[in-house]
This record gives sequence, structure tokens and C-alpha cells, in this order.
Amino acid sequence: MIDTVRQTIVPQTPDLDVTAFADPMFTSVIGQFLLDNYKLWLLGIGLVVLLVAWLPLLLKKLPLSLPIIFVGMGMAIFAWTPLAQFSPHPVESPVLIEKASEFIVIISLMGAGLKIGRPLSWRGWNLTIRLLAIVMPLTILFIALSGLWILGLPLASTLLLGACLAPTDPVLASDVQIERPDSEDSDEARFALTSEAGLNDALAFPFVHLALAASAASLTGGVLAEWLWHDVAWRLGVGALVGTFGGWLLGQIIYRLPQD
Repeated sequence: MIDTVRQTIVPQTPDLDVTAFADPMFTSVIGQFLLDNYKLWLLGIGLVVLLVAWLPLLLKKLPLSLPIIFVGMGMAIFAWTPLAQFSPHPVESPVLIEKASEFIVIISLMGAGLKIGRPLSWRGWNLTIRLLAIVMPLTILFIALSGLWILGLPLASTLLLGACLAPTDPVLASDVQIERPDSEDSDEARFALTSEAGLNDALAFPFVHLALAASAASLTGGVLAEWLWHDVAWRLGVGALVGTFGGWLLGQIIYRLPQD
């Protein structure tokens, strides 16, 4: 099939070097796989679109969420179909896994943020601030202590475990969050869970970096001082400023520019 398509697009002639027109869709293993299963890809994408629209209605009264369903579908597809040969492994493809994880986290956090329609104020966001500034660090601390005393893990491992488990997941907790900015069920509990889920990953990252520092060396005063300045003050400060300015600028572009 591939040779037939190549002959159709680039006819073979004695004076023509076909390799000069090599297309990765023809020459790579993944490209050939996509071409050979093109109709199945279209069918699969169509089914996913239909499920996104239809499954929430079915799952309303069941203890399941749409993300869990699609995680299970992804596991099944990469385990029991020909796609298993392209299944990325964290050890074999660490960069791909890292970039894919970053992309997924950004999309998830943006989705949580877009649900919030409450103006920023100390009174309105007081509960969120307490969850982020008090509850989450204490949760990280208690998980780390439990890992040390109960599981016998090294300090770096317990810190990393706490930093990963303490933040509320913006996707898995979507069923108890605000559905949209003008939603009538936007009570304080739902707002707190939604806003905290949209911000907690940024505040958990310094503890991930602290765990990495602890794995590389002992946590001396110099290491902690460097961590407080570079990972907490500098990175969080610059991130907050850039995010605030970017959000304000985007709001100006969307709501202030002429609509006609």
C-alpha cells in the first residue's frame, strides 16, 4: 500500500531521486501505522467526541467520573491493541513523559481556573488562602512524617510523596467543583475546592524541588536558604507576577477591545 501511494505521488523515473521527496508519513514506522489504520483513527476520534458529550449524562448518578473512564480506556488501548508497540515508558522515554505531563497539567489547571467567576479579594478568597497557606503545607508535613516513621522511607522520598499527594487534583475532583462561572451551585465549599485545585500545584512545586535537593545532598542551612530564595520567593513571585499581568492583559483584549 505504501509503495503504491508513493508511486502515485512521486512517479518513478530514471532521472528522479525519490529519496529527495521522502515523507515521514511514508518512511517512519509510526507514519506507516497511521496511514494503514487511518479510518480506524477517524472512528476512534469520533467515538471519543461522542463519549465526551454523552457519558456525563450516564455517569451523573454513578460513583465514576469522565476522566477515570478515559484513563481506563487509554490503559486498555495501549495494552491490548496494536498501539501497544508505541506505548511510552517513563524509563525509556522520560522527556516525552515529562512534556506530556506538563501539557496535561497546564490544560487541567486552565480548565479549573476558567470555572471561577469570583473577583479577587481577601474576603472572597479567604478560605482558599487558608487551604493553600496552612492546610496544604501541614498535609505535606504530616505525609512526610508518616513516611519517615511508618514506612521508613528516606527524607527525600517522603517529601516528594507529600508534595505529590497534598494538592487537590483539578481533574479527579471535578465532580465536586464549580461547573461553570455562572453556576448556581457555586457555594463556598465548591469554590474553595476549585480555586485551591487551580493554584495548589504551583505552591507544591517548591516542595518537589526541596525533595530533589534533599536527594542530592543533606538539608543544610545553606541548602534551605537557597531553596527559600530561589524556589519559593523568586520562582513563585515571578510566576505570580507573570500570571497576574498575563491574565489582566488577556482580559483587556477580550472584554475591552471593540467587538464589531
